[in-house]
Amino acid sequence: MDYDEIYNKTKAIIAGYLRVDEAEITPETNIVDDLFADSIALVELGFRFSETFAVPMIEGTPELFVMKELVSFIQKKMSE
Repeated sequence: MDYDEIYNKTKAIIAGYLRVDEAEITPETNIVDDLFADSIALVELGFRFSETFAVPMIEGTPELFVMKELVSFIQKKMSE
C-alpha cells in the first residue's frame, strides 16, 4: 500500500471517529491540538489503525499526533 492510500484511509478513519470533515485534515494536522482528540479517542483510533492496516497497536506519542508522521509510521510498520 502506498503513502497516499494509507493517508486517505487514515484520514477517513479519523474523520469518521471524530466526526470532522475530511477537508479539515491535512498532512500538518495534529490530531490532539487541531481535532481535539482525547486519550480515549487516541486509544480507539489506535485499535482502528491496527485492525485496518494489520500493524501492532500504535502507542500515542506526540510525534505521531501529526498526520504525516502517523502515516509514515504506519507505512514503515506495514513493510516490516
